[in-house]
Amino acid sequence: MEFNPIKRKRENIGRPGRGLRIAAIAGCAVVVVILLWIIADYAFPERMHNYPVSFMRLKNTFSFVFLGGKPGFYYLDVEKNGKDYRLRKGDAFDVSYRDEFVVKEIATDVFSGRGVTVHVDGLHGEDHFRVMLRGVELVDKVIMARGRGARDAAVDAGSIEVKHNGEVIASVPLNVVIMPQDWLRYAKNSENQQAQIEYLRRAIDMNKNDVGVRKMLAATYEQAGNVEKAIAQYNDILALKPDDVNALSGLLKCYVRAGDYDKAISTGMKLLRINPRDASAFANIGYAYGSKGAWEKAIANYKESLQLNPDDTLVRFRLGEAYEKANNLKDAVEQYKLVLTKAREAENVKIALAGAYLRAGNYDESIRLYKEVIAKQPRNASAYANLGLAHGGKGQWKEEIENYKKAISLNPKDPVVHYNLASAYEKRNQDQDASREYQTVLKMNPGDLEATTKLADIDFKNKRYGEAIRAYDKILKSSPRKAAIHANLGFAYGELKKYKLSSENYEKAIKYGMKDIQVHYNLAYTYDKLGRKKEAIREYEYVAASRPNMDVLDILAEHYTDEKQYENAIKIYKKMVAINPKRATAYSGLGYVYGLKNDVDKEIEYYKISLRYDAEDDDVYLSLGKAYERKGMYQEALKAYTHAYELNPDSKVAAKKIPALKIKMLQQKHRES
Repeated sequence: MEFNPIKRKRENIGRPGRGLRIAAIAGCAVVVVILLWIIADYAFPERMHNYPVSFMRLKNTFSFVFLGGKPGFYYLDVEKNGKDYRLRKGDAFDVSYRDEFVVKEIATDVFSGRGVTVHVDGLHGEDHFRVMLRGVELVDKVIMARGRGARDAAVDAGSIEVKHNGEVIASVPLNVVIMPQDWLRYAKNSENQQAQIEYLRRAIDMNKNDVGVRKMLAATYEQAGNVEKAIAQYNDILALKPDDVNALSGLLKCYVRAGDYDKAISTGMKLLRINPRDASAFANIGYAYGSKGAWEKAIANYKESLQLNPDDTLVRFRLGEAYEKANNLKDAVEQYKLVLTKAREAENVKIALAGAYLRAGNYDESIRLYKEVIAKQPRNASAYANLGLAHGGKGQWKEEIENYKKAISLNPKDPVVHYNLASAYEKRNQDQDASREYQTVLKMNPGDLEATTKLADIDFKNKRYGEAIRAYDKILKSSPRKAAIHANLGFAYGELKKYKLSSENYEKAIKYGMKDIQVHYNLAYTYDKLGRKKEAIREYEYVAASRPNMDVLDILAEHYTDEKQYENAIKIYKKMVAINPKRATAYSGLGYVYGLKNDVDKEIEYYKISLRYDAEDDDVYLSLGKAYERKGMYQEALKAYTHAYELNPDSKVAAKKIPALKIKMLQQKHRES
């Protein structure tokens, strides 16, 4: 390599004196030539610049040596990654993160090289001549300085400056080449997820087909909780490589996290077609089916997963949950117990098993496990609450209430426990305590319709109809089609003698599906109070056809009799007889109706049957006496009137009929004689 632009050779001269003269003459000639060249250069620059470079160097050297001008620069010799490069004016030097380079030689007009230095922009130190340099440092400087502004092409990073005594005499442009690996390197070294995502995105922008980097970006999105963007990346990967198992697996998990269970299932099925022994795929498909409420399909997939990986306790635990949701409590308990044998300290498994026992009605085992959990977790409010439920299942009201109270002391803002405590009080008829707890629930959750209903029912039960009505009206604003609420409102308004409102609510109760016969009976009674006799009879007839009772039949029989619908009246009385064959009034009613029909024989027959079951009824004796009298059977009539009078001496009818009938009998005897 050259260090000086002019190489000088020494020649052996025979005679020293002569040699000095010749040298002096030659030197003068050179000086003259250089002076003439310089003058010509200034006079005719356009012509002189076309001559060989060596003349230019000759001019520059003379200017520097004899005239004190700035030394000229000619080239740098740089070794990069074991290969030599010569950089002249106008050249540029490209560096990437993988490069190592060193400036080996500098060609200038300074023969000795004294005072000549080289400096690379962006690196520490003043003189980098013959110093091994690393491209990665320059890349890092550019990325740190420009961030997202750094492009995938060569980035202008300054220059390599050549200086003489601190003054810049030349510079070679320096370009830093940003590569995808630079962004990947930054992503791996960063602990900030958002920065990692940005670096990986820059790497993908530079190489959109790099599946590996896309996987890293998808996984980083997933870790950062940005599932939608992770899904987009996995889909981009699969567009490039449709059978990529890792991408399908990641996409399946993301769909599960996003709650898009249909796509999770279809993705899992595709994954299983490629790898039918993927236990994780079966497990995630099972979870997706379970989240859709398809518990049998969830169970089938969990079982497939466990055949491939029987030691996966999480999947076995989820299988237990699926069995429990499918109301297969026996198998749920079995799975939970298997999990518990492999993870004895897993308190969450004990809680699940205790819950399964609770639902199965195995309260003793449930209580035992909840107590074990509480021994390890004495501040577990949920365990106390469920322990209360288990005691309640056994009818141990005191223990139930105590555990609810303990749960509330640990977590006073749990409305469910307050509700359960209120229900426990209500079962024990502690209505005041129950009301207090229901009111607490409503303070926490004013829209809780169940608590509002329970509180209204307590007011209704205790005949606080005004308060009950206000609560029921509040419920109906949210659920206007609740038949039971309308039925209670109908009764409450009826008790307050607001019969129009009462009838309206009974009608709505029936309209919205209430099948309770009592509601029809109450509506009939209310219609009666409103004077709506026709509607009342219609409802009484409905009750009589569905579930007849003596009160309704009495009302209908009386109505039919008054309306001269004698056949209908007879049918009703006979129905009464069928229900209660020993009821005297049913027979007397039949006698009365037959009498109205002028069927005296039947009238007498049924009065006599009536007296068989109630021989103390003076009214029936009177009616029987009249029937005999109409038939001309005076002797029998006299006996009937006499019995009536004996039973009721205050009976004015009987008192009159006895002497009158005796006269009739004498008259009849006289006529016959």
